Amino acid sequence: MKKIVALLMIVSVLASCEEDVSFNSPAFQARKDNFMWRASDYNAVYRASDSTLVLSGFQGFEKVIMTAYPVLISGDGTAAFFQDTTFDLSNNPNAIATYSSVNNGQTLLYSTDVEDQANGKLTLANDPIQKPGTISGTFRFDAPYIGEIPNVAERVNFQNGEFHEIPIFFAPAL
Repeated sequence: MKKIVALLMIVSVLASCEEDVSFNSPAFQARKDNFMWRASDYNAVYRASDSTLVLSGFQGFEKVIMTAYPVLISGDGTAAFFQDTTFDLSNNPNAIATYSSVNNGQTLLYSTDVEDQANGKLTLANDPIQKPGTISGTFRFDAPYIGEIPNVAERVNFQNGEFHEIPIFFAPAL
């Protein structure tokens, strides 16, 4: 009798287990200075007039902005398709990554737009099941501090960055 009760308890425990899987889609995240950084808000804006894509991720008082040119996107806001492309973020005027944060009321700015002091890569990649009207890819960058505030970190480093199915907004033609 004790064995049957024990068996029933084990079965009831196993039956009550539930697999709660949630997917972070869309997403914008990376490892910032070896700690997980996840944007709570993000967007992708495409200016067809000059083929420029601006990806932005925001977390509290922190902001990551990556600008790339030329990005070839065909279609409209409901069915946009982009060409797989990789941009070098090392002293490249056509591809720039910046990170800014507000600390004690002062804005700290880090940028890859500094000659011979930055490096990184931004890759736009169509997923085989990419949702139309969205953009996905990966990024990494190491950028120096731009500014005059003393006693701040000299560099910021983003590794293993990913953005997945970020909706693309098309800027109005000027």
